[in-house]
Amino acid sequence: MLEGTTMFTSRKIRAAGYLLIVITILGSIVPISAQSQVSAKSQEPLQSQKPLRFVIQPFQSEQKTRTNFQPLADYFQKLTGRKVNIVTYPNFISYWAETQKTGSYDISLDAAHFIDYRNKNKDFTVLAKQPGIISISLIVSEDNLVFDASELIGKKIATLGPPSIAAVRIYELFNNPVRQPSIIEVDNTGQAMSMLLSGKVDAAMIPTPLVSVQMAGEGGVAVVSTSDSIPGMAISVSPTVSSEIREKLLKGLLTADKSESGKKMLKQTKLNPFEKSSNKDYFGYSKMLDENELPAGQ
Repeated sequence: MLEGTTMFTSRKIRAAGYLLIVITILGSIVPISAQSQVSAKSQEPLQSQKPLRFVIQPFQSEQKTRTNFQPLADYFQKLTGRKVNIVTYPNFISYWAETQKTGSYDISLDAAHFIDYRNKNKDFTVLAKQPGIISISLIVSEDNLVFDASELIGKKIATLGPPSIAAVRIYELFNNPVRQPSIIEVDNTGQAMSMLLSGKVDAAMIPTPLVSVQMAGEGGVAVVSTSDSIPGMAISVSPTVSSEIREKLLKGLLTADKSESGKKMLKQTKLNPFEKSSNKDYFGYSKMLDENELPAGQ
């Protein structure tokens, strides 16, 4: 009788032991699963609140670019409720290398050939543009009597490096490989203008609006020739930018001249009121990059 009772008690202890093991295993699994779900959910708002990266083509120095366009970044931040960080590059070589990568930035303010490249290769979408058209001018000092670009063969010309629009236009002017000027690449248009005015170069390729500013101000320059025009700079966004954010940016850009914060931004950046635009307005301009046999994208 005692032996039977002992065996029964032993079986109950073993069963309780098995049950305890199962409970322990399940207990260790359930919290981990729940913790994973909580962790995933907690990361969602963090992802949606990541700063938006706003890049501007480097036609000015990095410091001037940040200073001049910070009001636009602040305006974007107010429109979207998201922090907006300006991304700059020291020259067009480094800018082009980064442009070819996927996911480098979310918003861009750029020239026609880069815009069309991103539209085709990175699935960007144009939202709004600066009104009118823009060209590049070949200029000399006002006391240097040059009437045709051919007179500058063998002379020093300061220009932004490839694949800037200025560099593209230089190649178009001097397409004979044995009759070339001496190209002096600079990091920004301010440097090109400074070198011309100080006599370090014989000519410079400068965006025509900046030439107009110089002529209306200090003067000292004369225009030799002006290139064909292209659409003005535009704001475009990457496919990672949500439709909600796109709509906020678009509405804010198109109505900037009607709100106090928008008017302040336009005044500080010296930008004109934006007008609605689309990818088709820039279609085909990326061929400028192909014509100059630039490195293939990554």
